[in-house]
Amino acid sequence: MEESELRVGGWEKEGGRRWLKRFFIIILVALLGLLIMGPTMINYNAAYVQNSSLYIANGMWNGPFDIDYSKEFAGHVKISSVSYETTNDQSGKLKVITMSSMISLEDFRLQDRVIEKAREEANKEGLTLGSKEKPKGDELRDDEVDLVSGFRIYQWETDRYGDSDNLFFDDAFNDDNDILIKAFVWNQQTVNLFDDETMTLQYQTIICIIFGTNGTIINQATEMIEDVI
Repeated sequence: MEESELRVGGWEKEGGRRWLKRFFIIILVALLGLLIMGPTMINYNAAYVQNSSLYIANGMWNGPFDIDYSKEFAGHVKISSVSYETTNDQSGKLKVITMSSMISLEDFRLQDRVIEKAREEANKEGLTLGSKEKPKGDELRDDEVDLVSGFRIYQWETDRYGDSDNLFFDDAFNDDNDILIKAFVWNQQTVNLFDDETMTLQYQTIICIIFGTNGTIINQATEMIEDVI
């Protein structure tokens, strides 16, 4: 009896190890499958301002322009972007960037990614991002903005970067106007429907970057951001 019970106990212990090993193998296979197949399961879901948005509909802002698609992390993050501009003068610009992925980017240095994207767009416009005292800018709060729960707002001062000509804000530079950069960012979950009628869930991180020479332009662009879909 004692020998038999010891054998049974040994079998139970060995069986537990076997199932634990199988569990880790299953997890490993799943991770490898995600790494290999992940990019094919992510779509470019570009966010844009609705044409019915007030300042698009009345012609005060134009767009979308500069539609662009790119990838990061071997295709596991797919990025699309569009631009909008003020119509009658070079006083405002809005960039809408969408980052699509299988997992939420909320906990993956999101603020640093926002700063990185804002700096890239600022450099394209011949601007520096932030001051020496506040290189990361200011994080703001505005309860009046009608966006999804959990959105964040960042704001930076700017200065001219280099001596490039033929930039959108040349007139503002010549008039010594200050250009403010303001970014709104939020995360949301969407559903992809493929040709074979299968569905997958993916996340979108939407970054809207405003360049404005005055408060009126900043407010107009903010209202347009509320109409981003």
